[in-house]
Amino acid sequence: METYYLIDYENVGGDGLAGCDKLKKTDHIIIFFTQNANKIDMREIANHGEAELRMIEVPAGKQSADIHIGSYLGYLAGVNKGQGCSVVIVSKDKDFDNVAKFWAAATQIKASRIKQIKASAKAAAEKQQASQKKPEVKVNGEQKTKLNQDVMQAARSAGFEADIANYVASTVVKNIGEKNGKQQIYRAIISKYGQNKGLNIYNHIKKLI
Repeated sequence: METYYLIDYENVGGDGLAGCDKLKKTDHIIIFFTQNANKIDMREIANHGEAELRMIEVPAGKQSADIHIGSYLGYLAGVNKGQGCSVVIVSKDKDFDNVAKFWAAATQIKASRIKQIKASAKAAAEKQQASQKKPEVKVNGEQKTKLNQDVMQAARSAGFEADIANYVASTVVKNIGEKNGKQQIYRAIISKYGQNKGLNIYNHIKKLI
């Protein structure tokens, strides 16, 4: 997905660009400034990752940058309607929040406001990590009954006594599907039978869980 960062430079200055070095080829940085803005230190944006960088000078005047950023957001929303894109206004000005909400609702693009680019990069990283986490598995009664039998059979086939097979099977059924269930099963077996024997037992039944 293409992401456009519209920088309200007079508002955030170089601080708003923090984190731009982590951006990708699908990212675009567009800096809006007027002749009244503080001199842009190119060292602050020299390393902008793989992102495209553009600078747009707008006429000086009351809320001039704000008006141009808002109109450019509308332009991006229009040309990307139905295609999917994300537009992020980098500013401390909360008035942009309503503008972002309006265009997001009107065109179904993603639009938001942040104070620094790195806030968006952090959120993206957290989202990616969350998407990579395996969902918790819900196990019903019938599945637990079969799992209990399968674990007992695997343990007995490996040569372990009936009491060990029963304990391991009940421990698996008790914890399967729970948060960190596999870790709890492993720890319970190791705790009861010791590191060496416990690990041997676990290795024979882990493929079932």
